[in-house]
Amino acid sequence: METLDRSGLAGAAVGQLREAILEGRLVQGERLSEVSLSNTFGVSRAPIREALLHLEQEGLVVSLPYRGASVVTLSPQDFAELSTLRIALEKLAWTRASERASASDLDTLNEIIERMRDAVANDQKAKLVRLDLDFHEQIFLMADHSRLLAAWQAIKWQVALFLLTRRVKVDDYHRIIVSEHADLIHDLILNRDRDVEAAIEKHIDSGYGRLSASAVEASADPVADPAPAPQS
Repeated sequence: METLDRSGLAGAAVGQLREAILEGRLVQGERLSEVSLSNTFGVSRAPIREALLHLEQEGLVVSLPYRGASVVTLSPQDFAELSTLRIALEKLAWTRASERASASDLDTLNEIIERMRDAVANDQKAKLVRLDLDFHEQIFLMADHSRLLAAWQAIKWQVALFLLTRRVKVDDYHRIIVSEHADLIHDLILNRDRDVEAAIEKHIDSGYGRLSASAVEASADPVADPAPAPQS
């Protein structure tokens, strides 16, 4: 992690800490010392404390009395809750997006698909997670429903942490991400020839299902087998 510019210290710390978590450089369960982080970033503890509070609101950090802050550890129950909530949100988002999609919207989605394809070719695994989020966020934007978008943004960073966990534990992500998302565009927006609710449930449930066995193992000992830092 780099020393921060003095302007916008808390915001810069949020960005760098979030990236470190999502890239696996800070692993689930790892302690986050304000003193250590302030030394690393070359700033006082105040912006670090503010950044940790922000990340706690995003669901990436947890703070416990007498133990301080640490990277959140997602349990099997967390995975199940994220799965069911995300399915409910995305069913509505895709239904509305398919009715409102413009040529410009489709260009944006296809551009993300091409960037996914390039990331796969260059083995940029951390970048794939961010592009996956970008793709689904675009669907929520197309849905034109401000409260629905806010609900997605409240969980999206934990969704990203799930995707990181899945990629490390069940490394099929790079093989299927492009085709799965391209099929969603084709079937649900261009042709509308599949049941939206069934398609979204299958798309999201398949990833959570692949991870379920590994999640139990990870929750029992979340730090013993830290994830290697992916190349991005």
